[in-house]
Amino acid sequence: MLFLIGSAIGADRHHAGGRLPEDAAGPSSPIEAAFSRRAGAPMKLYGYELFAPRPGKVPPSFGTAQNDYLLGPGDELRITIHGAAYPSNRRYMVDSNGDVVVDHLRPLRAAGRTIAELRRQLEAEVTLSMAGHEAFLSLEGMRRMGILVTGAVATPGRHEISGSGTMLDALQAAGGVDRLGSLRTIRLIRGGTSRTVDFYGLLQGLDGSDPALRDGDRIVVPPIGPTIAVAGEVKRPGIYELAPAEAQADGGALSLADAVALAAGPIQPAPVRIVRFALGGNGAEVPDEAAGDPDESRIRTVAAGDLLIVTPTRDHRRGTVTVTGHVRQPGPRALAGAETLASLVGSVDLLTDPYLPFAALETTDPRSLARVLSPVDLQAVLDARSDRLLAGGDTLIVLGSSDIAFLSSQPVLDLLRRGGRSRAPAECAGLEVLARRLSGDPEGVLARGPLARAAKDLTPSTVPCPRVFDDHPDLLAFAMEHAVLVRGVIRPGFYPAADRSDLATLSRAAGGGHKKLGVVSDAAFAGESGSVPAGAGVGDIVDSVAPRIELAGHTRFPGTRLLSQTPSLRSLLGNANQALSHLYPLFGVIERYDRRRLTGRLIAFSPHEVIQGFSDRPLADGDTVRLFSFADIRAAMASAAGNPGRAGQAGTAPAGGSAGPGEMMSPALLTLMADRSVDVRGAVREPGAYPVDGAVGLDLLLAAAGGLSDLADRNSVEITGREPPGDPGSVTSARRVVSLDAANGLAANVGPGDAVRVNPLFDDREPYAVTIEGEVKRPGSFDVIRGERLSSLLKRAGGLTEQAYPAGAIFARESVRRQQTDAFAAIARNIERDISVVLARPDPPPAAQIEQARNLSTEFREAQPIGRITVEADPARLALHPDLDIVLEPGDRIFFPKRPLTVTVAGEVLAPASLQFSPAKNADDYIGEAGGTTQYADASRAFVMKPDGSAQPLKISFWNHQQTALLPGSTIIVPRDPEPFHFFRFTQNVGGLLSQLAVAAAAVFVLTDR
Repeated sequence: MLFLIGSAIGADRHHAGGRLPEDAAGPSSPIEAAFSRRAGAPMKLYGYELFAPRPGKVPPSFGTAQNDYLLGPGDELRITIHGAAYPSNRRYMVDSNGDVVVDHLRPLRAAGRTIAELRRQLEAEVTLSMAGHEAFLSLEGMRRMGILVTGAVATPGRHEISGSGTMLDALQAAGGVDRLGSLRTIRLIRGGTSRTVDFYGLLQGLDGSDPALRDGDRIVVPPIGPTIAVAGEVKRPGIYELAPAEAQADGGALSLADAVALAAGPIQPAPVRIVRFALGGNGAEVPDEAAGDPDESRIRTVAAGDLLIVTPTRDHRRGTVTVTGHVRQPGPRALAGAETLASLVGSVDLLTDPYLPFAALETTDPRSLARVLSPVDLQAVLDARSDRLLAGGDTLIVLGSSDIAFLSSQPVLDLLRRGGRSRAPAECAGLEVLARRLSGDPEGVLARGPLARAAKDLTPSTVPCPRVFDDHPDLLAFAMEHAVLVRGVIRPGFYPAADRSDLATLSRAAGGGHKKLGVVSDAAFAGESGSVPAGAGVGDIVDSVAPRIELAGHTRFPGTRLLSQTPSLRSLLGNANQALSHLYPLFGVIERYDRRRLTGRLIAFSPHEVIQGFSDRPLADGDTVRLFSFADIRAAMASAAGNPGRAGQAGTAPAGGSAGPGEMMSPALLTLMADRSVDVRGAVREPGAYPVDGAVGLDLLLAAAGGLSDLADRNSVEITGREPPGDPGSVTSARRVVSLDAANGLAANVGPGDAVRVNPLFDDREPYAVTIEGEVKRPGSFDVIRGERLSSLLKRAGGLTEQAYPAGAIFARESVRRQQTDAFAAIARNIERDISVVLARPDPPPAAQIEQARNLSTEFREAQPIGRITVEADPARLALHPDLDIVLEPGDRIFFPKRPLTVTVAGEVLAPASLQFSPAKNADDYIGEAGGTTQYADASRAFVMKPDGSAQPLKISFWNHQQTALLPGSTIIVPRDPEPFHFFRFTQNVGGLLSQLAVAAAAVFVLTDR
């Protein structure tokens, strides 16, 4: 049987789905993306990696100065003079005039001269002026130059580089040339003149392509010019910018040979075929081929936008066959030494655990010239029962047992169960091909055949996608089309066969198992007529024809067993070798199907009692014994209790599959667990419902619940159990209290329907800390015990500082804050309801008043009260009046401000502010200093909020002579006029509500201000 290999799927899994990888240096530019789509491979602009950041490398402060270094103002020189009369060793700087003034010498001109020229002049001057002395000169420190870099760079602007810096240094200082900037037409402007620099010369090692810079130079990087791309069998595939002359339509155009030379030439020194894809006038690609003629490639030219694909004129490798996959040394072999499969396999060193019933031979169909796959029985080849001639270019793909295990993995089974659709992304290219095969032929053998139906009942394996299915994407679907479903073995699953394979061979490949295996037409008719003794072929289902049982769920070795070998639960689980860690010991089920009554039945058992030898239960043909993990049980009980957030939706789990924490269980199984559960509450680490099989010891149940918490009262464990029914139609309960420290405490039994509560010890420490801040000596968070008072907290905090102002202490309580927030939300709802009522009237209020009412509702809804309450916080007064000492609650916050010298004016005044306190001022004075009231103010309801949070009304009028005493730290609040809201049903209360809102806003203002 032949299998055509789809050419649309490449071997590189990273290119699957048309996605092209991004370069490590950053995302592709539009030019790179466009050429990559046309070439079908990632294409990058040439040369820009020169500016890629290199972490860990710090550039030197200045480069090594050569003798031709041009000096300028700011350079530092080390001049040493040896001699008897005027010895010296000093540093000199080239001054702003460009001179170096050396002791005992006339000024030396340095600016514009090289180091070598200045050194010669210095030696001459010393010889003339200081007989018998020698002079030495070196560059001690290099000046910094400011270079302006503009255009297509990462960070345009002025950048400083060393005096020996070049254009490359300046561009790197500017972050490098952007991928939309040119590398071939960079302009260097110096003193009114401009020159063009081609950085391709620097990349190719040409002299003069990286000019040295001078102070005041400017660099301009224009946008990238016309480009071409060279791909295929070249040493440096990429996108190349054309030089200005080459970009012209007339002379100077670049030839095909020169374009390939830009890409460093062909990889192999052999004739190549160059296909040029030019863009026509309508934007369509026009191919033009130059095959193997060097003269022709030098004559033909390229133009902007061209794409060149370079390929060999012929296949260089001939006379070889290739072996790959599960072998020690994959690669080509000489056809002369491996003309047949037998000779090739005989020379191959197979790895351990190869899969011999099936391999794939990739050949070329002589009629269609397409690459095809055909099955190979390696076992028959090794036994000299089969052989085949090979041809040049053939590839033998050898598989291992781990590769075959992937055919029964979760991703493959998901595709089979959903007709090619999967919730998870494809792990490899082979899965993508299989998905397309299934979705493209929804009525085919893979999608609708017996194996696809049997996949619903198969327990998946957990193996990652092997590399062989990435390297050969069509191999996975090809193997599935030749698969046989083998059950009744240690590792049930899909096993491909090249021909009708011997059942014993398939059984050995599946880990061994029952000797009585046969080919059945369907899993439902296992053991009945239809067995074929000659072997198993493609699409067959191999199963045990003897009575058998299946072990599933949270077990070390799931699979089927002969009933004759495991007739009971104890023989199946008794030696505990099936137990995995985190096995739930108190509940398991036997899923039994009665073929005569056509009904199913669930039988509960205790794995702990079976493994310990306390109980046993006989098994029957077709039974499935299912074990659970702790995670399975907790997820199932959460689902049964109507909490799908933990367990997922309740549904029907695949028979034979493990119902994990996120998988689904059948409703019948969930109901059985709920009916047989014991509720464990109180001071245990994992409270919840735990299913049991009959009576169970209290010690085992508490261990299943994670054990006792640290604050559990071991002497007070309540067990509420069902009493035997007295009156018909009623159930009574009885409660008993046991001590775990008593002799029979842990031995107490509980059963399904009971409830266990482990009472916690009384803890007088509050669950949350209290915070004290401000002017205390030891501010911070303090744990408090029940009934502790404010005075105790003040002592623990070291007392108040000298600057503390206890009369202005701000005491915020979380419970009060929540009450205030709920009250404001209720007020907002009442306002919105009243707005709806008045809008339904024939004569609704003006739209402006309605808008003001809506704004008021929003203010109440968004108000953030702090929950401030009025307390006495002066330690001296608390000592004299203990009845004023407030009891602390969890989450309380206390803030002691510094003694203030201001009075705050808030609310409906023109300029709310904190004003300097003066005993001679009254409320009118402070309101006047705040600009007076606004037109929306309700002066008759103005009040003062004292420093301790209490409020007192003010009487503001020209005839009122009663003064209200104001203390430092007080807040004068002028609320809003309720007149616009006269249409509310609770009009008489609007003024009070506005006052409440003003108090809440003022409290927040005072707290944040301090």
